[in-house]
Amino acid sequence: MSREIAQGIHWIQELGPARTEIGESLLRRGAPWFDRDRTVHVPQNAFLVVGNESLLFDTLSPLGSDQIIEELESILGDRPLDYLVVSHPDVPHAGNTARILRRYPEARLVAPREPATHELYHLEDSLRVGVGDYLDLGGPLIQFHEATFLDAALSVWMSEETTGTLFPVDWLGFPLLDGEGLSFMDEVVDPETPDDELVDRLYEFHARVMFWFQYADVEKMKAETDMVLMRLHPLIIAPSHGPVIRREPQRLIQLMKGVVERVHNTGRVGVL
Repeated sequence: MSREIAQGIHWIQELGPARTEIGESLLRRGAPWFDRDRTVHVPQNAFLVVGNESLLFDTLSPLGSDQIIEELESILGDRPLDYLVVSHPDVPHAGNTARILRRYPEARLVAPREPATHELYHLEDSLRVGVGDYLDLGGPLIQFHEATFLDAALSVWMSEETTGTLFPVDWLGFPLLDGEGLSFMDEVVDPETPDDELVDRLYEFHARVMFWFQYADVEKMKAETDMVLMRLHPLIIAPSHGPVIRREPQRLIQLMKGVVERVHNTGRVGVL
């Protein structure tokens, strides 16, 4: 299944397997948002942007191989896929690159410009993009950005300028419970949910994936968080591992300051 989050932007989600080890960890520490009768999932998201031309941002994991092809065919019909953007060469983000390019052989592969380690990942023939680069899809306007908070050195963020949608990849990841798949953030959690409960849920993801926060300069990270808001001022946030945020995106970004501080103080929690 897919869901249109703004005009021409289609959200494709692979919910992923039940993560019993995360559920057991949440139960032990008494996470306030966890329901012991529901299983935990860490979703993978891909986003298809369609104008006169089309662009797919990330590919889902190999478990979602059939799903991503089926969704592309359903949305595009007889139209081609023009661009396939790999945010970074990690299995949940790039694991279906080869299959998608076999299905859409005319699609142009797009990858981060820096650093120059493309031969290692067989991306040497890709279109290289970085800060300030644009792709005009004929309606949607794509801009590429520095991956301020990243999970791999070879990474890029993206935005769609006409809708103000930011695609921050692993940043703002958010574990889901049964029944929360393909739901907007405001459909997953009540707007009145206390900040500390949201921070706890964001922490559960980032302490596993962005565990390097434990070594970071917290004040510098908080300043960088403010800079994301100042430079990019997103109206919608479409992360790779959680719900799309269409209401109060500034609130969720500000809450990441508390997440950084907590990971810095407590260290890594398990692995994904």
